[in-house]
Amino acid sequence: MSVLPDPRHDTDATRRVFSILVEATLRYRDDMLASKGTVVTVGDVRTSLSWLVPVLATGEIPETDNQISLGLLKLWIQEL
Repeated sequence: MSVLPDPRHDTDATRRVFSILVEATLRYRDDMLASKGTVVTVGDVRTSLSWLVPVLATGEIPETDNQISLGLLKLWIQEL
């Protein structure tokens, strides 16, 4: 609830989007740890979040060396 700036945006659709993002993030975190021994940090997730809305608006994936955040972003786009 604290991520919504306006309580009127607290809808079933909004909750579904958050649910998809959370479930995908946890799955990605577990997969990265199990398959590569890589820890996905809060910073990695925050970076992905900062890219999400601009990518959805433009369709342009950022050019970056941060493969962890980029992988999570791509998963979110696929899931949404």
